[in-house]
Amino acid sequence: MPGTLTWIAGVAGALWGQRALRARLRQRRFRRRFPAHADGVIIGAEPRTYGAHGGRAVLLLHGYNDSPQSLDGIARVLHSDGWTVRLPLLPGHGRSLEAWDAWTAEQVLTVIRDEYASLRATHHTVVVGGLSMGGALSCWLAAETDVAALLLFAPMLFVPAPMQVAVSTARLWSLVTRYASGGGQRSIHDPVAQQSMIAYGCSTRRSLEAVEYIARGTVVRLGFVRAPTLVIQSEEDNRLPRAQSEHAIARLGAKDRTVVWTKGAGHVLTVDYGWMEVALRTVEWLRERFPTGVASHPD
Repeated sequence: MPGTLTWIAGVAGALWGQRALRARLRQRRFRRRFPAHADGVIIGAEPRTYGAHGGRAVLLLHGYNDSPQSLDGIARVLHSDGWTVRLPLLPGHGRSLEAWDAWTAEQVLTVIRDEYASLRATHHTVVVGGLSMGGALSCWLAAETDVAALLLFAPMLFVPAPMQVAVSTARLWSLVTRYASGGGQRSIHDPVAQQSMIAYGCSTRRSLEAVEYIARGTVVRLGFVRAPTLVIQSEEDNRLPRAQSEHAIARLGAKDRTVVWTKGAGHVLTVDYGWMEVALRTVEWLRERFPTGVASHPD
């Protein structure tokens, strides 16, 4: 028995050592590919604000495993139409791989609530929107505050099956590897956009547990979303099957609900082929509900 225990301890130690070595190598490669500012934020992943005159603002929230960069094009188009646009960098994102393994859902929820409160204090009309996880977070805000409208781009309104599997098996695979590759290449069809994306390309046990918490919380809040809602999603979304998305969208409590299905892009349709059409449709939808110069906000 002592010999067996020693052998098991030796194997476990070897596996843990290999895990730590692989983690260090991945961290080193990541730092070389994505240099950062002195504050640890990756160059290009910074939070940003596009200010405009008037009292209309949009809070745009990026998705899991990316940064404000994924919504920058949409933000610029909205800004050109007279909206102040705020794109915060969420905790754990756009920083080192070590930071990626340390964020929590509670930290993210605190940030988005503070961001919304800040915009609401200075603007009479505040629209909230986001991509994927950012869309889910937007639903949290819509369910608990007076947001004027929702802009949901490929929103994560349910817990995807691969996420469920990854979280349920995390105690096992995390013994072997700290960073599990995410296979995100199919999320962007445009090779130029894919190459320029700032993304980790992997998940950790803790990051998956955090995003799953957000997704599960979104599911129970859908019926409390009353604000006018625009949903734009690609029929070729590799992350969110259409049937499940349609079922979740139908559960939204908003009576004013517009759903647009596009083609040619993957999950990250805000940077992929056709992203400008997505932006222009968004502007058109907002113009119909918020004419320039007219204050509009739910009572």
